[in-house]
Amino acid sequence: MQKRKNEEEISIYLDTCILQGAISQRNIDDTLFMKNIKDKKWKVYTSIHTLMELYDVAKDRKFLMKSVIDKWVDVSTFLRDRRQMDLNRNDFNDIIKNINNFFIQQDFDPFMNIDEEVWEIVKEIVENSNIHSSDALHLASAQLWGCFALVTHDRSFIKEGNRLLEEAKTLDIRICDVQDVEKTISEVMTNRTMKQV
Repeated sequence: MQKRKNEEEISIYLDTCILQGAISQRNIDDTLFMKNIKDKKWKVYTSIHTLMELYDVAKDRKFLMKSVIDKWVDVSTFLRDRRQMDLNRNDFNDIIKNINNFFIQQDFDPFMNIDEEVWEIVKEIVENSNIHSSDALHLASAQLWGCFALVTHDRSFIKEGNRLLEEAKTLDIRICDVQDVEKTISEVMTNRTMKQV
């Protein structure tokens, strides 16, 4: 059962790496892409799983800064101690504030829940492809919510995911990188129009 609400509205799903690049402002393409999305008034989706991945990355980064930069700990010690972080409430609050501010500025819709229907699709994807389970979760969520494109920088995910979608003759969603989004949306719109005829 598709949860798509409005066939005419362009919606995309963002993989964690796109949001991570934009939040950290380390990837200018991601930052400009987020501005472009806002200007075009596209619906942007991601899952609660993405938020959890963003928190994990932010905690790792905060711990790295506190350990390697502030305490001059060597990298091998950091890697060994990484699973035993000593972050405190102030660190957590900084992380939450930073991520929340980003989503408020971007005017995101609420995060998509992961229900039983999503998990069934995840299982099917994992059983029939070389796609990692966390990427399968992103693809299943994007597919179920009727997104035109799932946007990521992960080249192997793009290749394997699109192979799987083509093999399954699922032409109403594609996986692409930021520079291919408009072309991908155009192709998917054409596929959806032809499917209705």
